[in-house]
Amino acid sequence: MLTNIQLNNNKDINLLEAYNRQHQRKSEDNKKILIVIAAELILFAVVTIISIFRISYYKMQNAKLEEKIKSLIPIENQVKEYTQVKLLYENKKTILDSVAKDNETLNLVITNLEEITPSEMSIENMTLSKDKVSFVIKSSREENIAQFVYNMQNSEIFKNIVFSGISNQGNEKRTSITAEIVRK
Repeated sequence: MLTNIQLNNNKDINLLEAYNRQHQRKSEDNKKILIVIAAELILFAVVTIISIFRISYYKMQNAKLEEKIKSLIPIENQVKEYTQVKLLYENKKTILDSVAKDNETLNLVITNLEEITPSEMSIENMTLSKDKVSFVIKSSREENIAQFVYNMQNSEIFKNIVFSGISNQGNEKRTSITAEIVRK
């Protein structure tokens, strides 16, 4: 058997040295692996610590915000209350403005009737509503009644003027007039 194995005269096979070299390479590789694992563990620990600090920081910020929100709830309730009062005020103001406008129109009707009424004539039993006026007029002369009806027809405040025939009651002439009020 030894005859089949040829050995170089100059070369020695040292199995122990080959084993040592292989073992040194493995231990160097193991050291590198251990260094990488240690670096990964350190990196994991650092990331974990940073994450824990950030979580703690955000929990504190969240707690502060919750306290701030709790402190603002009474203010929000007060704002809601003021808003309700404002809405009530605006509703009342709208109603008041509507009534004032109606009163203004009625005052305008009365003022206009005073202006167009001849001096020798009087108005009795006046009924005034939002859109209609009715009354009885009396005068000593029919011409005054005709002038009054003509003045009403030429006024921008009245329309659809209806009057009944003139009746005589002693020396006085009387008639009832109904007219619609023009709203602007």
